[in-house]
Amino acid sequence: MGIVVSRREALGVIAGSAAALGAPVLHAAEAPATLRVGKAVVENIGFIPLDVGMEFGIFAKNGIAIEELNFAGGAKIAQAMTAGALDISLSAGPDMAFIAKGAPEIAIASIAESPAFMAYVVGAQSTARGIDDLKGKKIGITSPGSLTDWLAEELNRVKGWTADGDRVTTVAIGGSTPATLAALKTGQVEASIVAHQLGFQMEERKEGRLLFDCSRYVGTIELYTIFANTAVTRQRPDLVRRFLKGWLAAIAFMKNHKAETVRVAAKVMGNSPEVASRTYDSLMPQFSTDGRFSPQAVNTLIESFKDMHKLSGPVDMTKLYTEQFLPRKL
Repeated sequence: MGIVVSRREALGVIAGSAAALGAPVLHAAEAPATLRVGKAVVENIGFIPLDVGMEFGIFAKNGIAIEELNFAGGAKIAQAMTAGALDISLSAGPDMAFIAKGAPEIAIASIAESPAFMAYVVGAQSTARGIDDLKGKKIGITSPGSLTDWLAEELNRVKGWTADGDRVTTVAIGGSTPATLAALKTGQVEASIVAHQLGFQMEERKEGRLLFDCSRYVGTIELYTIFANTAVTRQRPDLVRRFLKGWLAAIAFMKNHKAETVRVAAKVMGNSPEVASRTYDSLMPQFSTDGRFSPQAVNTLIESFKDMHKLSGPVDMTKLYTEQFLPRKL
């Protein structure tokens, strides 16, 4: 006669196995908890761990169901957080300025602190070959006061281009790819500051090329960041911790599974597999594997706030971010 195991005993065995593996235990009647997670922009390799984690069940293994929402920039996603329409947002580090102005959110993890994610691109007709060829030229940015605006001004500072004829001047052209290509093709700007992978895409289509990435003249800066609505941090801190555990597990998966990551990235960002592969090779090493904030990267962010006059008075950055929801260091 076979051994008969009751449903309760079977669930007990499953729960014990899950605990032994360090996985969260979900009771039979308990469904994964849903988190509303927003991306400031879709075409950004820095936010792809969310899609990878969803595709391969990594968040589900941590008891989290993701409701993904996409936005058109940091200001829009900050508005959604303020309205209570989001629990978690993936955006730019400089969006911490919204917190200082009263947005009900807090930075909970660093995604990347390398400016290599941003780059200067030029059109197919450009003769520019390096940084010095941009002296006195017009540079396309998304908008005044944005990260791209600061990157252009930082180039002037680093190179010592202070005279009117030497400085690069900025032209706000928006953040869309068609607008960037049009501005370059018509000569409205000599170069534009965009996401790194757009340079590879332009080369593939023979529409232009990547001139250099911003790590050539900018050191570490808190570039991409995960934010949480303060309501969810107070009411369901366990969900925030489980989300970050899943996020870091997704990054670990990406580092060891290039083919799977490239497939997801190409689909989400609308790039060819070749462009996604080049982007992976260039930027995958730059992802934070522990989510912790570097003091040096945060200090650079503070300086950018001062340079762009985004905040008045001293900035206490410790009130803008926390590491309390990250997994403990071993």
